[in-house]
Amino acid sequence: MKTGCFTICSRNYLAYALTLRDSVLEAEPDLDFKIFLADEPVSEKTPEGVEIIPVSDLGAEEMRDMAFRYTVIEFNTAVKPFCFDYMFDKGGYDAVIYLDPDIRLFGRMQQVHTALAAGASAVLTPHICKPLPEADAPLELDLMRSGTFNLGFAAFANTSETRTFITWWKNKLREYCRVDLQNGLFVDQRFVDFAPSFLEHLTVLRDPGYNVAYWNFANRPVEKTADGWTAAGSPLVFFHFSGVAPGDTSIFSKHQSRFDATNIGDAAELLRHYLDRLAANDHARWTTIPYGFGHFKTGEPIIDPMRQGPPANPADPFAAPNHAYWNAPSERVEQTPGTCITRLMLAIHEARPDLRQAFPLSTAAGRRDFHAWFVAHGAREYRIDENTLGAALSESAIRAQTIARHFARLRLAMSKAKG
Repeated sequence: MKTGCFTICSRNYLAYALTLRDSVLEAEPDLDFKIFLADEPVSEKTPEGVEIIPVSDLGAEEMRDMAFRYTVIEFNTAVKPFCFDYMFDKGGYDAVIYLDPDIRLFGRMQQVHTALAAGASAVLTPHICKPLPEADAPLELDLMRSGTFNLGFAAFANTSETRTFITWWKNKLREYCRVDLQNGLFVDQRFVDFAPSFLEHLTVLRDPGYNVAYWNFANRPVEKTADGWTAAGSPLVFFHFSGVAPGDTSIFSKHQSRFDATNIGDAAELLRHYLDRLAANDHARWTTIPYGFGHFKTGEPIIDPMRQGPPANPADPFAAPNHAYWNAPSERVEQTPGTCITRLMLAIHEARPDLRQAFPLSTAAGRRDFHAWFVAHGAREYRIDENTLGAALSESAIRAQTIARHFARLRLAMSKAKG
């Protein structure tokens, strides 16, 4: 079978994608590998032989609209079925394998190739194949929110069954590829919970050597043996370094509380070597490149809640922010003179469990304290300047914000004088 492989990333994640590519070339040199860029095209120099395809080349009319409506993680996952279609239609592949950019391949994916050659329409890996210890996070309830299968890996054969499923999946992700746990959505993964029901020829790959990561590491200890790396006794095929912190070998994954570098055994060596490879692939340079779909043409940042509201110009959502809409007092909150809660402020509040807990908007005190937090901290945290705030704050609040900035500058000057 003619088999292709791809990953998806934004420009600041290219060191991860290049590290994955290096491992694919080592473990499966005959496997065609491509990087789809969920971002503006790369203008910086890339290593020779690296094939990078901007998502603008996918040909979907709504791609730019999706780039506006989705956050960076949502957009990177929403384009996945579009990329599969591109690989099948433009690349002419009989089978295609997707790998997240933060994966490193250690050996040939033989069981995947065998399953596809034997007639599997798709191959997926579950997050876990055994119950987890009842301590720390993540637990099964956490994984139930994010989906049965981890879509850091997926393989599809070019069959009618597969293409029907991908078309259905693609149509869902056009509108519903969101991180919205309260409404049962977690990017592209929750929809693939239907795969066992929709795909008659699905192969669920339970080998512990495939897709080892923080969520299943409790049941898949990694060891370095004379014959190579193993996971729960099986040859390690690929490790998913989700949540690592480049430059910090003490953090196994920032998404969990069960493991750190002191209690993962031989995997600590894997972690150190992986971070070294990221550094060698110039992570320090790539990570400084801003997300191309993270700001309006005016230069103002796109605050994530704005992506779910009406754009000022539907024909060009990136043209300018819709200040009139977002600065209006929210009709869903009781308003108190001097402490206006705008639509933008409410959207930020609803997206943050910590803010909801600290500042209940059902009370006058909660609204007052949230307004004070927003003036003192929120506007700076979300990079909202006074022009963007507009009518979001009362004149007194803006004046208080200006005074606070003045005193901050004064404290800094005094500190420097003492130094």
